Amino acid sequence: MKIRFQTAVLTALGACFVAGVIGLAGPVLGSDGRSHNVIRGDTLWDVTNQYLANPFFWPKVWQYNPHIENPHLIYPGEQVRIPSREELEQMGISRAVPGAPTGSVGATAFVGGHLVERPLFESSGFIASPEELTWDGAIVSSWEEQNMLVERDLVHVNIGSREGIKTGDLFQIIRVGDDVRHPVTKEALGKQVSVHGLLKITTSKEDLSVARIVKSYSEIEVGDKLRAYHAEPLLTSQDLSTESKSIDGMIVKNTLGKDNLAVRDVVYIDVGKEDGVTVGDRFIIYRGGVPFQVSRPDALSAGITEYPPDIMGELVVLAAGTKSATAVVVEELYEINPGDKIKYSPRSLPPIKKYAIN
Repeated sequence: MKIRFQTAVLTALGACFVAGVIGLAGPVLGSDGRSHNVIRGDTLWDVTNQYLANPFFWPKVWQYNPHIENPHLIYPGEQVRIPSREELEQMGISRAVPGAPTGSVGATAFVGGHLVERPLFESSGFIASPEELTWDGAIVSSWEEQNMLVERDLVHVNIGSREGIKTGDLFQIIRVGDDVRHPVTKEALGKQVSVHGLLKITTSKEDLSVARIVKSYSEIEVGDKLRAYHAEPLLTSQDLSTESKSIDGMIVKNTLGKDNLAVRDVVYIDVGKEDGVTVGDRFIIYRGGVPFQVSRPDALSAGITEYPPDIMGELVVLAAGTKSATAVVVEELYEINPGDKIKYSPRSLPPIKKYAIN
């Protein structure tokens, strides 16, 4: 029985990934019915990159070749058929979202093919560095009898015309939480700031104004801080960045502090404006190291010491801070956890799908 592990196969895949092949996608070349004769050391990753100028198309190439049982193990002499651009599109590489809005100023948007509502964008929160913790405005009192304030409740805030506040001004209602530390380096990244709602100034006085809560995302209390709010256009798939840049980072945590992340979960990442991150940047989520299940005797007999990274999903940046950013998971191939690595990928790269037959 042949040993199906091939050292060159796995190490080449990992090396291509780490070397930065991800994200600098070129145009798809028509195949015209071409096929590739596998030689020793080939992987679907580098065969796909050779013919289609984009290694991340390899799941679709695997889908196109049902005789290949394991995409990480291909044999010398095997034939790999290369799909054409038209066939890739039929398999969902360039899929459009039926009925997706073309504008980005409404209440909903499509990011990575997934519906994302404005409240998800506006309540996502962020990590604030010490120098950004400068909010003096706060809800100081209310005649409402209940502790938890809700939409339409009137409150008093400790800012007014002295600070240039006018009737009709909008503010986010925020709460500064615990320190956020990097999952690997344990470095303090800043404080977690959660967004609980929106309020509008109804009467502006010199140093104490009246405001009405116009949006409640979660519980609001007297003492919550205020942050000036200006409605931003929602992201759509067409707003994703097309720049060529190299940014590597990691998922720090979920905004709710949970593991096992899924589509529509909002996360914090450890790269921000200082690293070149901008709103609309798209990142591939991946995991490296030793897989959970390894046949060590077979691996050792084949001389395998490195394993290919596994693609877990993708995310899109909603807001960029100085040293961190807030993003939403738009695709989940496998279970995603804080600590998973990320790598920037431009919009030209197709959406990642889990080997689905479309």
